[in-house]
Amino acid sequence: MKLIPEWKDHEKCLIAWPCNKDLYGSVIEDARLEIANFANQISDDEQVEIYCNSSDFKECLQIISNSKINITQTNLDDSWMRDIAPIFYKNNGRLESYSFNFNGYGKYPNYENDNKLSEFISSQLKLPIKKIDLTLEGGAITYDENGNLFTTESVLLNPNRSNPKKNIIEEKLTTLFDLNSIIWLPTGLEGDDTDGHIDNIFCPIGDQRYLIAKSNDQTTFDYKSLTEANLILNSKLSLTVNNLKIIEIPLPSNKIIHNKKLVASYINFYSTKNTIFIPKFNVKEDEEVYDIFKSLFNNKKIEMIESANINYGGGNLHCITMNVPKL
Repeated sequence: MKLIPEWKDHEKCLIAWPCNKDLYGSVIEDARLEIANFANQISDDEQVEIYCNSSDFKECLQIISNSKINITQTNLDDSWMRDIAPIFYKNNGRLESYSFNFNGYGKYPNYENDNKLSEFISSQLKLPIKKIDLTLEGGAITYDENGNLFTTESVLLNPNRSNPKKNIIEEKLTTLFDLNSIIWLPTGLEGDDTDGHIDNIFCPIGDQRYLIAKSNDQTTFDYKSLTEANLILNSKLSLTVNNLKIIEIPLPSNKIIHNKKLVASYINFYSTKNTIFIPKFNVKEDEEVYDIFKSLFNNKKIEMIESANINYGGGNLHCITMNVPKL
């Protein structure tokens, strides 16, 4: 498989500076402070590159105030780097990239700058890039070390993405990434503005281990959909993965900020060589999740990061980052 699992070593971490005031509203400054804290902590482990609009450059430089972090001025519409960065892959021992179409999740009118960012980044990194005629955000897919790619039907098959039929998507992605299989889950979390990105509900972590979000409230949509997803994953993966371990990670209790209920998940984390950065929601599940991650990654430091204001904008730590693999 050409895709490189996220737990492999990174060359650097890419982050987009929050700029969409319609989305963040009055919490945008707090979201920027949270991202600055997060970026500064990542920079202890790997190079960080922040992209921001020219109008935000001075403020970004002042808030970050870290000589280890490089800040690049470009044109942005939003801050979800996972969805607008190139998809990196290995080809004949070289790092290369694909630029998929980004259409603002099929619902937001301002996305043309973000749709150009993957080509800008690949040019900056001096990487070959190919444009792919398929609407796909980075948060809509995840992949393991066994040639399996995972996604949700509610995103890639959503009419607002204007994609071809399922079998054509499968053929294209299988060819592009040299996959063994594509495992489709029906949907993501209820209320997810992306229509159900998989990076809120499921994540491979290596050594035949996989994390899946779990709801303890049997009356909810999430309980039913995540139970179905778990059954599908067990059924599909058990056919090819020996010593399969699917570990359940509870969803956080209802978190409300500025009268908005967050669509929140601990699965939306970021890992470096030395550290696992997990969202912190200041709810009772925080401690339980910390202990689970500590048991799974006993050779790494576990850091819980305040990110409620980032989450207010619609995503979390995984959504605002993209790792550049190190070959």
